Amino acid sequence: METLPVLSLFLIGLSYGSSACLFSCMPFLSPIIFGRSESIRASMGVLVPFSLGRIFSYSLIAMVSAYSSHLIKAFLDDTRMVEMVLGSFTILIALYIIRGQGEKKSCCTASGYDAKETLSYFMMGSMISFNLCMPVVTLITASAYASSPASALLYGLSFGTGAVAASFLLFGVVVSMIAKGVLGEFARHKRAIEIAAGVLLLIVGVFTLLGWVKL
Repeated sequence: METLPVLSLFLIGLSYGSSACLFSCMPFLSPIIFGRSESIRASMGVLVPFSLGRIFSYSLIAMVSAYSSHLIKAFLDDTRMVEMVLGSFTILIALYIIRGQGEKKSCCTASGYDAKETLSYFMMGSMISFNLCMPVVTLITASAYASSPASALLYGLSFGTGAVAASFLLFGVVVSMIAKGVLGEFARHKRAIEIAAGVLLLIVGVFTLLGWVKL
Protein backbone atom coordinates (compact mmCIF):
# COMPACT_ATOMS: atom_id res chain seq x y z
CA MET A 1 0.00 0.00 0.00
CA GLU A 2 1.63 3.23 -1.16
CA THR A 3 -1.21 5.49 0.00
CA LEU A 4 -0.22 5.55 3.68
CA PRO A 5 3.46 6.57 3.24
CA VAL A 6 2.51 9.09 0.54
CA LEU A 7 -0.03 10.75 2.83
CA SER A 8 2.34 10.58 5.81
CA LEU A 9 5.16 12.20 3.85
CA PHE A 10 2.81 14.92 2.61
CA LEU A 11 1.85 15.73 6.21
CA ILE A 12 5.49 15.63 7.34
CA GLY A 13 6.39 17.97 4.47
CA LEU A 14 3.49 20.26 5.38
CA SER A 15 4.62 20.39 9.01
CA TYR A 16 8.22 21.02 7.98
CA GLY A 17 7.21 23.68 5.47
CA SER A 18 5.09 25.43 8.10
CA SER A 19 7.91 25.68 10.63
CA ALA A 20 11.68 25.36 10.14
CA CYS A 21 11.66 25.51 6.35
CA LEU A 22 9.40 28.56 6.33
CA PHE A 23 11.92 30.51 8.40
CA SER A 24 14.89 29.33 6.35
CA CYS A 25 13.16 30.53 3.15
CA MET A 26 12.15 33.89 4.63
CA PRO A 27 15.52 35.71 4.24
CA PHE A 28 15.61 34.71 0.57
CA LEU A 29 11.98 35.10 -0.49
CA SER A 30 10.85 38.17 1.48
CA PRO A 31 13.16 40.70 -0.25
CA ILE A 32 12.30 39.26 -3.67
CA ILE A 33 8.56 39.50 -3.01
CA PHE A 34 8.99 43.12 -1.90
CA GLY A 35 10.89 43.77 -5.10
CA ARG A 36 8.20 42.09 -7.24
CA SER A 37 5.02 42.98 -5.36
CA GLU A 38 3.14 45.02 -7.96
CA SER A 39 0.59 42.20 -8.18
CA ILE A 40 -0.18 38.68 -6.96
CA ARG A 41 0.68 37.51 -10.47
CA ALA A 42 4.16 39.03 -10.18
CA SER A 43 4.65 37.28 -6.84
CA MET A 44 3.58 34.01 -8.43
CA GLY A 45 6.27 34.57 -11.04
CA VAL A 46 8.74 34.20 -8.19
CA LEU A 47 7.01 31.54 -6.12
CA VAL A 48 6.08 29.07 -8.87
CA PRO A 49 9.64 28.43 -10.16
CA PHE A 50 11.04 28.61 -6.60
CA SER A 51 8.51 26.02 -5.39
CA LEU A 52 9.01 23.81 -8.45
CA GLY A 53 12.74 23.88 -7.72
CA ARG A 54 12.11 22.68 -4.18
CA ILE A 55 9.79 19.89 -5.33
CA PHE A 56 12.36 18.88 -7.95
CA SER A 57 15.10 18.58 -5.33
CA TYR A 58 12.98 16.56 -2.90
CA SER A 59 12.02 14.25 -5.75
CA LEU A 60 15.67 13.91 -6.75
CA ILE A 61 16.63 13.13 -3.14
CA ALA A 62 13.94 10.45 -3.01
CA MET A 63 15.00 8.91 -6.33
CA VAL A 64 18.70 8.77 -5.41
CA SER A 65 17.80 7.36 -2.00
CA ALA A 66 15.93 4.52 -3.70
CA TYR A 67 19.25 3.44 -5.19
CA SER A 68 21.65 4.53 -2.45
CA SER A 69 20.58 6.35 0.70
CA HIS A 70 24.24 6.53 1.83
CA LEU A 71 25.16 8.49 -1.30
CA ILE A 72 22.53 11.18 -0.82
CA LYS A 73 23.28 11.45 2.91
CA ALA A 74 26.96 11.97 2.16
CA PHE A 75 26.07 14.73 -0.31
CA LEU A 76 23.67 16.47 2.07
CA ASP A 77 26.18 16.31 4.93
CA ASP A 78 28.57 18.45 2.88
CA THR A 79 26.56 21.66 2.53
CA ARG A 80 29.43 23.95 1.47
CA MET A 81 28.91 23.48 -2.26
CA VAL A 82 25.15 23.95 -1.85
CA GLU A 83 25.72 27.17 0.11
CA MET A 84 28.05 28.49 -2.59
CA VAL A 85 25.59 27.80 -5.41
CA LEU A 86 22.63 29.17 -3.42
CA GLY A 87 24.62 32.27 -2.47
CA SER A 88 25.64 32.87 -6.09
CA PHE A 89 22.08 32.70 -7.44
CA THR A 90 20.85 34.88 -4.56
CA ILE A 91 23.43 37.54 -5.42
CA LEU A 92 22.43 37.43 -9.11
CA ILE A 93 18.76 37.97 -8.26
CA ALA A 94 19.67 40.77 -5.83
CA LEU A 95 21.65 42.57 -8.52
CA TYR A 96 18.72 42.09 -10.91
CA ILE A 97 16.39 43.81 -8.43
CA ILE A 98 18.84 46.62 -7.63
CA ARG A 99 19.44 47.36 -11.32
CA GLY A 100 15.70 47.62 -11.88
CA GLN A 101 15.61 45.17 -14.78
CA GLY A 102 11.94 44.49 -14.07
CA GLU A 103 11.16 47.95 -15.45
CA LYS A 104 13.26 47.47 -18.58
CA LYS A 105 11.55 44.62 -20.38
CA SER A 106 12.57 44.03 -23.94
CA CYS A 107 10.19 42.88 -26.64
CA CYS A 108 11.04 39.31 -25.62
CA THR A 109 9.97 39.91 -22.02
CA ALA A 110 7.04 42.24 -22.51
CA SER A 111 4.74 39.77 -20.79
CA GLY A 112 6.91 39.93 -17.67
CA TYR A 113 8.55 36.54 -18.30
CA ASP A 114 12.31 36.39 -18.13
CA ALA A 115 13.84 32.94 -18.66
CA LYS A 116 17.10 33.74 -16.84
CA GLU A 117 15.28 35.22 -13.86
CA THR A 118 12.87 32.27 -13.71
CA LEU A 119 15.78 29.81 -13.86
CA SER A 120 17.48 31.67 -11.01
CA TYR A 121 14.38 31.32 -8.82
CA PHE A 122 14.16 27.63 -9.73
CA MET A 123 17.82 27.04 -8.84
CA MET A 124 17.46 28.97 -5.59
CA GLY A 125 14.52 26.76 -4.60
CA SER A 126 16.47 23.66 -5.61
CA MET A 127 19.56 24.55 -3.59
CA ILE A 128 17.69 25.61 -0.45
CA SER A 129 16.07 22.16 -0.31
CA PHE A 130 19.37 20.28 0.08
CA ASN A 131 19.23 20.56 3.84
CA LEU A 132 19.75 17.45 5.97
CA CYS A 133 17.16 17.68 8.73
CA MET A 134 14.89 15.13 10.39
CA PRO A 135 11.97 15.48 7.90
CA VAL A 136 14.37 15.04 4.96
CA VAL A 137 16.00 12.07 6.72
CA THR A 138 12.51 10.58 7.01
CA LEU A 139 12.04 11.07 3.26
CA ILE A 140 15.41 9.44 2.59
CA THR A 141 14.58 6.46 4.82
CA ALA A 142 11.14 5.92 3.31
CA SER A 143 12.53 6.20 -0.22
CA ALA A 144 15.38 3.78 0.53
CA TYR A 145 12.76 1.13 1.37
CA ALA A 146 10.37 2.05 -1.44
CA SER A 147 9.11 -0.83 -3.52
CA SER A 148 10.28 0.83 -6.75
CA PRO A 149 11.94 4.02 -8.07
CA ALA A 150 8.47 5.18 -9.18
CA SER A 151 7.24 4.88 -5.59
CA ALA A 152 10.27 6.84 -4.37
CA LEU A 153 9.48 9.58 -6.91
CA LEU A 154 5.91 9.68 -5.63
CA TYR A 155 7.25 10.03 -2.07
CA GLY A 156 9.43 12.97 -3.11
CA LEU A 157 6.60 14.69 -4.96
CA SER A 158 4.26 14.24 -2.00
CA PHE A 159 6.79 15.53 0.54
CA GLY A 160 7.75 18.45 -1.70
CA THR A 161 4.15 19.46 -2.35
CA GLY A 162 3.47 19.51 1.39
CA ALA A 163 6.67 21.44 2.07
CA VAL A 164 5.87 24.27 -0.38
CA ALA A 165 2.18 24.62 0.53
CA ALA A 166 2.68 26.87 3.58
CA SER A 167 5.29 29.11 1.96
CA PHE A 168 3.07 29.44 -1.11
CA LEU A 169 0.24 30.74 1.06
CA LEU A 170 2.41 33.00 3.22
CA PHE A 171 4.60 34.57 0.55
CA GLY A 172 2.12 34.36 -2.32
CA VAL A 173 -0.77 35.98 -0.49
CA VAL A 174 0.12 37.47 2.90
CA VAL A 175 3.61 38.89 2.26
CA SER A 176 2.78 40.06 -1.27
CA MET A 177 -0.36 41.86 -0.04
CA ILE A 178 1.62 43.55 2.74
CA ALA A 179 4.36 44.52 0.28
CA LYS A 180 1.80 45.82 -2.20
CA GLY A 181 0.20 47.88 0.57
CA VAL A 182 3.56 49.34 1.58
CA LEU A 183 4.42 50.27 -2.00
CA GLY A 184 0.93 51.69 -2.49
CA GLU A 185 1.31 53.84 0.62
CA PHE A 186 4.76 55.01 -0.38
CA ALA A 187 4.34 54.94 -4.16
CA ARG A 188 6.84 57.72 -4.76
CA HIS A 189 9.46 55.71 -2.86
CA LYS A 190 8.79 52.49 -4.80
CA ARG A 191 12.23 52.40 -6.40
CA ALA A 192 13.97 53.11 -3.08
CA ILE A 193 12.05 50.26 -1.42
CA GLU A 194 12.98 47.90 -4.26
CA ILE A 195 16.66 48.88 -3.95
CA ALA A 196 16.55 48.38 -0.17
CA ALA A 197 15.00 44.92 -0.68
CA GLY A 198 17.67 44.10 -3.27
CA VAL A 199 20.48 45.23 -0.94
CA LEU A 200 19.05 43.08 1.87
CA LEU A 201 18.91 40.09 -0.47
CA LEU A 202 22.47 40.84 -1.63
CA ILE A 203 23.67 40.73 1.99
CA VAL A 204 21.90 37.39 2.51
CA GLY A 205 23.50 36.05 -0.68
CA VAL A 206 27.01 37.15 0.32
CA PHE A 207 26.60 35.71 3.83
CA THR A 208 25.38 32.42 2.32
CA LEU A 209 28.27 32.33 -0.15
CA LEU A 210 30.73 32.86 2.70
CA GLY A 211 29.08 30.16 4.77
CA TRP A 212 27.83 32.57 7.45
CA VAL A 213 24.21 31.60 6.75
CA LYS A 214 23.88 27.89 7.41
CA LEU A 215 21.31 25.66 5.72
